[in-house]
Amino acid sequence: MQEKPLSQMGLREIRDIARLRMSHSAWEHVMGAAESRATFRRNQKAFGRFLFRQRIFHDVTDPDTSVELFGRRLTTPAFIAPIGSFSLIGDRADHQVAEGAGLAGTMLFASHAAKPTVQEWAEATSAPIVFMAYLNRGKEDTLKCVRQAESLGYAAVGITMDTIQPVKIGDEVPLSTKDGKPRKGYPASAKNIEWLKSETSLPVVIKGIMGSEDARIAVNAGADALIVSNHGGRILDFNRAAIEVLPEVVAAVGDKVTVLLDSGIRSGGDIVKALALGAKAVLVGRPIAWGVGAAGVQGVVRVVDILTEQIKRVLILTGVGAVSEITESILIQDQA
Repeated sequence: MQEKPLSQMGLREIRDIARLRMSHSAWEHVMGAAESRATFRRNQKAFGRFLFRQRIFHDVTDPDTSVELFGRRLTTPAFIAPIGSFSLIGDRADHQVAEGAGLAGTMLFASHAAKPTVQEWAEATSAPIVFMAYLNRGKEDTLKCVRQAESLGYAAVGITMDTIQPVKIGDEVPLSTKDGKPRKGYPASAKNIEWLKSETSLPVVIKGIMGSEDARIAVNAGADALIVSNHGGRILDFNRAAIEVLPEVVAAVGDKVTVLLDSGIRSGGDIVKALALGAKAVLVGRPIAWGVGAAGVQGVVRVVDILTEQIKRVLILTGVGAVSEITESILIQDQA
């Protein structure tokens, strides 16, 4: 049977094609999660507990999906998460993701664990970039990358701090996809946030926040933005879902800093729910991997377009004229 044109495909179809085209080992890595996969499953299930309050008597026909972050205007709140393992999908996958981000009008969060250098990320995309460091690669290397990011006009820099233990896939700790070496954990410390803040003029983003106490510590140490994330279920088994934690973090620090959400996004509806609960935007991981695995640059663009189209549909059906106008009032908690 002949494949549909990419422009007519939905996310599930792209996922199915990616699974066929990616190597088995790459698919298992991308889709893998820690131990029993309980956190991975909870991330998605938790979104289902929030329902939309439909409204049809209004004049919203073309809602504005644009959002501004770090002084950059983006066409969508669906950003690209910092994934270090795109290279397992293909030798050019990192660059294809970067190019796709620019074409899609979104923001690219670039992982220190990925193969491209700070310079190569910048050369590969027209999208605003946020460099996300791993301190287990050393403060000297981190600072070198931060200096390069500043000189190349990156939008922000940050630290992924939840890897105080390395990620797991099942019961195994995979080797680093950057250099093939064993992964190591690195202690999380507010002093490291203070250190980075003192070394850069760019906004500082801290990823891996899963509670109000850690959120307050990070903000008090100088964080300009927080990413509520459980690393896509790859760190702590039987953790809470990121969307469950989001309201707690927003209540603790949301009036002081920007709060973003990562982990479990599978639709534009999920994104609207996250924005309704206080996130400024979201980071999308595995669906981007499906896009690049299925169709390279254009697959990435199509995934972002699908999510943005779905956001618009939800806004029209809830009577909201712009993502900046989304409030919790459009949600109902499912009591079933």
